[in-house]
Amino acid sequence: MDELTDPESLRERENVEFSEMAPETHQSHFELYESIAGLAIVGVTDADDRLLLLEHEDAPYPTLPYGRVAPSDGWVATTRATVTDSTGVAVTVDDVRRVRHHTYRSEAGEETTGYDVVVTASPEGDGDIPAESGQEWVPRWRDTATLDLPDEPDNDVLNDVRLFVD
Repeated sequence: MDELTDPESLRERENVEFSEMAPETHQSHFELYESIAGLAIVGVTDADDRLLLLEHEDAPYPTLPYGRVAPSDGWVATTRATVTDSTGVAVTVDDVRRVRHHTYRSEAGEETTGYDVVVTASPEGDGDIPAESGQEWVPRWRDTATLDLPDEPDNDVLNDVRLFVD
């Protein structure tokens, strides 16, 4: 995949799960999405059926690498940079799997919209994680066959990970 400039263009694509989320009042999400186009969420899988995840000792479950996409930035370039910055692994973006279009309201009643775009990616080269990678969140390759996730069906983070496990 070379470029994606407007996630709305994926609304009618058959192989992309596109969801229009109900508007919700959520001050911190409003503040996050007010200045960005959305979040790029990346499921990187390798030839051994492992999934690249970020783990934190205080977090109840791992997450896929993700990053903020500025309104003037391309989604694919941001996706590549996000994974490299958070894991040290360079990737090729393969395709889009899921898009969520959000509308968030501030406590004062202002509205903003944004997209969560979940993409598939493959590591370039051997996919080795450099020893110095990770800060608070540590990148790890995990075998999808043995990954045990909590049963929280309304959790978008877990549902995005499940796209690559189930």
